[in-house]
Amino acid sequence: MKLSLLILTAILVSALFVIGSTITPYYAVASDLPQKEAPAITNATLTNKATNTSNGPFQPSYLSMSLTTDKAVYLAGETVNITVNTGSINTHIRLMAQLPNGPQQPIQDFTANYSHTVSWTAPATSGQIRLTCDGEALTEVWDYCTRWVCIGPDDIDCHWENYICLRTISVTGNAYNDIRVFNRTASVSGRIIDTNQKPVAGASVSILSTSQSTTSDNNGNYNFSSYQLGNNYGLVNQVPTVTDTVSVEAVACEPQPGRSIQIQAERGASEVNFTLKRSFYPADLDLSEFTFAAFPGWPAAKEYATWQNIAGITIDGAVQSIKFQYGIREISPLFFNIGNKNLCLITMPEFGHYFLDIQGAPGTQYKVAAAATLSGTYLEPIIVNATIVSSSSQRLKFTLEPDQIQLQVIKPFPVLLIIIPIVVVILGGLVAAYFLTGGKMRWGKAFAGKKSSPITEITKAKEPVKEKAAAKSTAKRLTRRKPNRKKGTGR
Repeated sequence: MKLSLLILTAILVSALFVIGSTITPYYAVASDLPQKEAPAITNATLTNKATNTSNGPFQPSYLSMSLTTDKAVYLAGETVNITVNTGSINTHIRLMAQLPNGPQQPIQDFTANYSHTVSWTAPATSGQIRLTCDGEALTEVWDYCTRWVCIGPDDIDCHWENYICLRTISVTGNAYNDIRVFNRTASVSGRIIDTNQKPVAGASVSILSTSQSTTSDNNGNYNFSSYQLGNNYGLVNQVPTVTDTVSVEAVACEPQPGRSIQIQAERGASEVNFTLKRSFYPADLDLSEFTFAAFPGWPAAKEYATWQNIAGITIDGAVQSIKFQYGIREISPLFFNIGNKNLCLITMPEFGHYFLDIQGAPGTQYKVAAAATLSGTYLEPIIVNATIVSSSSQRLKFTLEPDQIQLQVIKPFPVLLIIIPIVVVILGGLVAAYFLTGGKMRWGKAFAGKKSSPITEITKAKEPVKEKAAAKSTAKRLTRRKPNRKKGTGR
């Protein structure tokens, strides 16, 4: 029995081999399957998720994308170079920018093959900006496909067969990158004082790389509120920073070289302070008006040595200077209108007395101030208030000494104060002469030096005749009285 089963089995196996060698497949056989391995897909992440009725072993779930920029920090208005990589051809991409505290701004829509670069201008809005891209592409992937396979001439043995094939599918992806945009506008500020800790007003401050300049105020403060950073900058703590030079010059102040500073975007540069050596302070002047522009046509004003030996007189009021003298010698100092005041400058002054004649309407009030610097030593100023009285002119006396200055108004001597003493002296002399002559002083002799009028001459001529007649009359009376005396005596 066992032997019979073994023989039957051997006959059946031999029959199958014979039959198999005579059957030809109709649709597909195993030899039709691809003999190469599925290629590695670099533009997608593979997954086993099915996209059709079959489960594809190599199907990607999304499109691989990357977004890069040429740098991470920009200034407003600077060009941003954005590069998008997809690893796929015919990829439709939409590029967007999410502005700080604002809406999304479209940059560009384009179709790229593997890689594409877009140039975009950084907006004026400062802050962090997120660049995003969304892409969609058609790609071929290896997948499981099915086919109907029949074996035998009469389609007796037919079935569905799975095999590996290439399929075209749509995949999507996205990427983003953050950049930081800074505003170009920054401020540069500071304070200027002198070695005496006094504010230097009217100083001219300039920045080398620009044409900007400004002037310090009465407290010595200055400010550039609209300094613009250029594209040639470096990063300090991820902040665009430029190096520039600030220069300062002021009237009567010793020049100094420019100062190199770092200016950061948006933050700027503060506390850029200067201390200048100043030699001359004009008295009673608003120093914010005491600038180089106040001395047109006088290039010596820019020379520091000019202000180390100088005297200045400031006149404030509706008066006009008409003459200036050193002693009895007339000189020609420099006159400048600064604000509503007049400044008279004497370069290389000498010690001694100066006289200034001014003119104005009677009753005009004015103020005069004087200051001087001698061999670099500043003399404290002096101020005098005055009024033009009766006449239309008045004289000022300015005395310059090695250690001090004096200023005074020379008031005109009243005429009555001259006439009255003269009259008193004359009258006193006449009274004294009268008493010394016992009252016999003749007014005519007292004024003998004066020419007499004709009437006076006639009067003087008649006086001797009258005296002779009076003498004869007196003699006759005496003669008549003599006899009477003898009779009275008994002789």
